[in-house]
Amino acid sequence: MTEDPHKPGYDAAQDVVLDARTLRGVAHPLRLRLLGSLRQEGPQTATQLASRLGESSAATSYHLRTLAAYGFVADAPELGRGRERFWRAVHRSTWFDTPDPESPERELGEAYLRTVARVYAENTERSITELADWPQEWVRATSMSDLTVSLSAAEAQELADEMMALLVRYRDRAAERAGDGSERVAMTTQFQIFPRRGQLDALLAARAAADEPSGAAEGDRP
Repeated sequence: MTEDPHKPGYDAAQDVVLDARTLRGVAHPLRLRLLGSLRQEGPQTATQLASRLGESSAATSYHLRTLAAYGFVADAPELGRGRERFWRAVHRSTWFDTPDPESPERELGEAYLRTVARVYAENTERSITELADWPQEWVRATSMSDLTVSLSAAEAQELADEMMALLVRYRDRAAERAGDGSERVAMTTQFQIFPRRGQLDALLAARAAADEPSGAAEGDRP
């Protein structure tokens, strides 16, 4: 797995790159939702998180302790009063590269990505449910689109990097303009770049054909 992504928006001081150990700590739907809430809404107690996410306090407490054991969250003792225990996210964001096919963490990596996909889908569905109540200018500002483009692997990587760089520019610009008096809300941006299904066999066949000898060797020709 990548130790340092060297990608647009990555900051080693604020972001965490998953490795074989920490991947096990976060590959769980509720843990991802807890971590996302702490990153977006700020420090909260297990009870507050349970109410926000529709879970029991016992479940959120258990999974918060697990996240803490893997270094994703930590106590925020300055916020607690009495027996209240506030938790905060340690990092701004998580970065992950799918393990190599021969890696023993391959299956766990796939499970993590499937969990991320489910959380993304849940976020989208909840937003759609709320959308009808939003002012029209905000409704018009939303988008859910897809576009299929024929790309080489290098071009697909370039596209992903450029899209992330664009989002980072908007994030940094928003931070600079915070408090300027304009109406602002947190806008979730999600993008996925994957090969369309059903193309793998043709790709592998084309590679195999390209690797085959083009014909008889020069010395074998009549």
